[in-house]
Amino acid sequence: MEDRHDILTRVRTGDMSSFAELVRTYQPYTYRLAVRLLCNETEAEDVVQETFVRVWRSIDRYDPGVRFTTWLYRIVTNLCLDLMRAKKRRGLIRNRQGSETNAENDPPSAVDIEQAVSTADLTRIIRTLAGNLPETQRLVFTLRDLQDLSVDEVSKITGLSGASVKTNLHYARRTLRERMELEYHVRGKS
Repeated sequence: MEDRHDILTRVRTGDMSSFAELVRTYQPYTYRLAVRLLCNETEAEDVVQETFVRVWRSIDRYDPGVRFTTWLYRIVTNLCLDLMRAKKRRGLIRNRQGSETNAENDPPSAVDIEQAVSTADLTRIIRTLAGNLPETQRLVFTLRDLQDLSVDEVSKITGLSGASVKTNLHYARRTLRERMELEYHVRGKS
């Protein structure tokens, strides 16, 4: 792939083919982040589309001193948070099957312990449980543990201090561990 700086420079001048290349390059990353935050593929697709509309409209405000992915993830994250907050105001969340239900629904039923052992099922369980974390914890957990970003990158994306990122990550991990033990009878290493 061509130098990212050159592509961004051409996008800033209005070069549509460079913008299309930028979208092709970063769309998978933005989609994975949006799905992990929203737990809904359709909503994630909408957020990704809106993300790139905003990138196009505000590329002139991008600071080349900041990693492009950090700037891009911040846009995705803010759009996801806006959507989650709007849904929360309406009192709606998505359950595991993707249908809208009231927030007071029962947690997902326990899965067979043999299924929980497989990596795919364990990942699904973690993502499902992460979808029920408080907003900031979900955001930090998703960026740090699911997207594998550094604490510094998470801090830049979210605007939280490094200490706040670590604290929220600690609480998120603890909550997930407790819920996995309680609901799925999956125990981590002691």
